[in-house]
Amino acid sequence: MASIDYFECEDCGFKWKDQGPLFFFLNENDEIEEYILLRTAMDLDKDSPISGDIVETYCVNCDRKIKIYVISFIKKPLNEDEAIDFIEKLANDNKISNANLKPYIRESDLKDDGFIVDFSRNFHGLKKYFCPSCNALIPKYILSRNACPKCGGIIKVVDGMCLDKL
Repeated sequence: MASIDYFECEDCGFKWKDQGPLFFFLNENDEIEEYILLRTAMDLDKDSPISGDIVETYCVNCDRKIKIYVISFIKKPLNEDEAIDFIEKLANDNKISNANLKPYIRESDLKDDGFIVDFSRNFHGLKKYFCPSCNALIPKYILSRNACPKCGGIIKVVDGMCLDKL
């Protein structure tokens, strides 16, 4: 179910908008298009040679939002390495909105061997994630009941809306 949630830290005032689930695909001009999963958008990526998920997080060291593009579908004749090279070329050619950050794009980069997602959608896993720009430790997700990435304070939901029911 697509939703937009707004979070705010009670201690430092850090604000975050979580929208999702977010996905990407390559359009007919070989440009990345991002979309939120709504019933009306379910077949947008059906003809795309490369598509996948987008994880949005934050690096306190860089003080910026980071988008992580996770390739989850590749059409033959492309293999994973060719798809990664293609996405990296798009980033280098400034065809990805955050081209100054090299996105993580291997699906295995975001998988944990032993992970648990609790009822509040908090992610607990063994793997650590690092900023693709400065290599600082970053959270995989910023959600309610997680610590604020800036100060370690408490993040609370301050507003939100459901966009579509599947």
